[in-house]
Amino acid sequence: MALMEIFYVVASSLPIDANDSTDIPQGLLVALAGSGTTEGYVVPADGTATTDRVPVGIAGDTRSTGVTSFTPESGSAQSRNPKTSMEGSLVTGAWGASQRFTQNRVADNYNEVLASGKMTVYHSGGEFWTDQYEVVHADANTLATYAPSTFLFPSGSDEAAGGDVLGEPEAPRSGRFTDEASAAHAAPGGNDAYPVGVTLTGPTSYPSGVPGTETAFQTLPEGGNSLSWGTLLHVKLLC
Repeated sequence: MALMEIFYVVASSLPIDANDSTDIPQGLLVALAGSGTTEGYVVPADGTATTDRVPVGIAGDTRSTGVTSFTPESGSAQSRNPKTSMEGSLVTGAWGASQRFTQNRVADNYNEVLASGKMTVYHSGGEFWTDQYEVVHADANTLATYAPSTFLFPSGSDEAAGGDVLGEPEAPRSGRFTDEASAAHAAPGGNDAYPVGVTLTGPTSYPSGVPGTETAFQTLPEGGNSLSWGTLLHVKLLC
């Protein structure tokens, strides 16, 4: 569960190459490619880009090869490991030789854009909880901070270089939310990066509503003590 939609303004269905091997988890910032073989298709946003892959919104579907799952980023090397996540695995081959981790549309081979060739992209504002945020900066030494009202930017491909550094459990992925601005990602004619979002609440254990002891989150309708969907960042979308 990578994205919780609290409020959205526009939900567009944009074209995507459903067979591309680059995973796009729900909740990632995405762009429309401006050139190359994927021109006009949804691709991960890139915070280092100036003309191509500039964010147009946040992914509302998942494009996945099915060999991984997307689980909350909480600063633990175990939190995004599909073998230890709360998602189950299904046997898809004889004698259990092949297993795939569950996502929403099993019939589409775990690829939510396979049937339509379109991806839902939320844009023009909105309020979301997402687990697609960076733990560390591109220097692999500085921890990201997400205090309320912090401006958010798209991460670049070199974000969290080296992987599993300071609690960053995954390899680099462009398009995550980060508090680190890139001077290259600037408004036309300007030198300063422009934000794609604002932090409403820092990374927090989001309640699933299933009774348990992981969260005591009284500010949401779910309320009370429950198991957690994982650690999610609460954002106001600006793009």
